[in-house]
Amino acid sequence: MDALTGILRRIKLRSNVYFRADFPSPWGMDIDSGPFAQFHMVVRGHCWLQMKGSKEPLGLSSGDVVVLPHGNAHWLADNLDHKRLPGKQIVQAISNNETVFKGNHVSTTLVCGHFEFDRDVDHPFLHALPEFIYLADSDRRELSWLETATNVMIQEIGSGNPGTDVVVERLAEVLFIQILRGYMQQAQVTSGFLAALRDGQISNALNLIHKEPERAWTLENIARSVGMSRSAFAARFKELVNMTPMVYITNWRMQKARELLENAHLPLIDVAEQVGYTSEAAFNRAFKRRFKQNPGALRRILLARES
Repeated sequence: MDALTGILRRIKLRSNVYFRADFPSPWGMDIDSGPFAQFHMVVRGHCWLQMKGSKEPLGLSSGDVVVLPHGNAHWLADNLDHKRLPGKQIVQAISNNETVFKGNHVSTTLVCGHFEFDRDVDHPFLHALPEFIYLADSDRRELSWLETATNVMIQEIGSGNPGTDVVVERLAEVLFIQILRGYMQQAQVTSGFLAALRDGQISNALNLIHKEPERAWTLENIARSVGMSRSAFAARFKELVNMTPMVYITNWRMQKARELLENAHLPLIDVAEQVGYTSEAAFNRAFKRRFKQNPGALRRILLARES
């Protein structure tokens, strides 16, 4: 398991595809800010997109893909001055098989949806995501897996084949990973947590921590495991991850503990041991420092959400 895989599992990456729709001119939609990472794929035609606060709109053409990882407010339209309807209204109308825009000529075909994460998981990966990711069709074609995932998802949407919804959701999740890979490659990310995922030694260290959070990690044994000196490893890790290795280990342990608490039948001492604590009292203190409440109280909240 690589470092990114562990993170995506911890933040519980999920997707939801709203629609694949043909929009006749004139059309436009406003998307409010929200907790989800919105994405749009232009299957055919062209349109404009502008994120709230940006100076200039971006022209999109067939094959282009955009993601707004932090759910920033934005709009799309086939013309800069065309009237725009609320995005939620458009999604609802399409789900009800209602006609939204009244034009006679289809100008744009869009696939729209969102990616969602467990926002209660406070991980530096989420903070490192840019406000806006744009991959032009030419970029996408250079990334063969992204091209394949995009085309298969487009073909699957609305096909009526058994299991289509599940297939599309899984493909959309693959799409997010491929878009992220494409962004890191095309943007040549050299700083921050995304750069840590591209750094062989730091990424390997993250992977080791994710795989064995219960291990008695020290700065020395992690550095040795990835072939670095103690001082060089500590400096490089802090530079890219923006926290020390030991703080990252503690935070990862606490997030894993939070996940384990969703199992009502797992005793707290077992939770503590699975994240590297032999004393339940020490675990309780560390957990309360991180989440401002003890494990038992948070377990009750998590289980109440599920009921």
